[in-house]
Amino acid sequence: IQKIFGGYVDRPRKATLEKLSKYFEMFLKENMSGKDDFKHLYERTVRDEYVAESNKFFSRGSSALDNPSGSYGEIFTQGGYTYEDYEKLQLPEGVRVEVIDGYIYTMDAPNVDHQNIVMYISNTFFQFIKENKGKCRVYSSPVDVRLEFDKDDMTVVQPDVLVICDREKKENKKNITGAPDFVLEVMSHSSRRMDMYVKMTKYKENGVREYWIVDYENDKIIKYDFENGDNITMYTFKDKVPVEIYDGKLVIDFKEIKEYVES
Repeated sequence: IQKIFGGYVDRPRKATLEKLSKYFEMFLKENMSGKDDFKHLYERTVRDEYVAESNKFFSRGSSALDNPSGSYGEIFTQGGYTYEDYEKLQLPEGVRVEVIDGYIYTMDAPNVDHQNIVMYISNTFFQFIKENKGKCRVYSSPVDVRLEFDKDDMTVVQPDVLVICDREKKENKKNITGAPDFVLEVMSHSSRRMDMYVKMTKYKENGVREYWIVDYENDKIIKYDFENGDNITMYTFKDKVPVEIYDGKLVIDFKEIKEYVES
């Protein structure tokens, strides 16, 4: 079990998965009798076969129960989820997820420091755009961004802060279709790998011009300038950081942000 669910075995044998399925069926029947908390979390189902995909996704709490009849028993690795599937997810109240390359990832609830940072930066962008009568718009999470809506539509993310300058990307009033010009993620310990590798790659591949990672715990800001030679610059919470999509005319003062968060 440790090898499979820890990601050490990428393609476990069907016989092994069948044994695990029987064990979980017994366990769930004994421990979940009469409980509805985990029923019908996801509507997309897989029939008649196991899909032997990378099991590391289980470690993020993103495995789905195939439970159309209300009886527990079959656990499948997942994949292939689209935005249409994402819209149909029946999630418990307060649970948020993102879909990246067809896989579902749960999102931790933001803490107070996280929210203070997001609100401060969003407001700084808003005031700058308003004062300069700019055409861009700033949004903060949760708002769905369909990065690959014109392809397979299997990546839906909710950046902490995003700026779009092409109004057509928000025409449907429901979500953002296409890559934002600017994206910022406030990183937590649990989201480190996601923000620094998985999302960074997806943002770069799909045309995000500028991407910031704010690591408050470690006093760091990482700025990716994809538009100008993939430049990467490191800052601290003592620095003023220029926004490249505005040619440095907008500057975010992280010393002020830290003072605000700690006040």
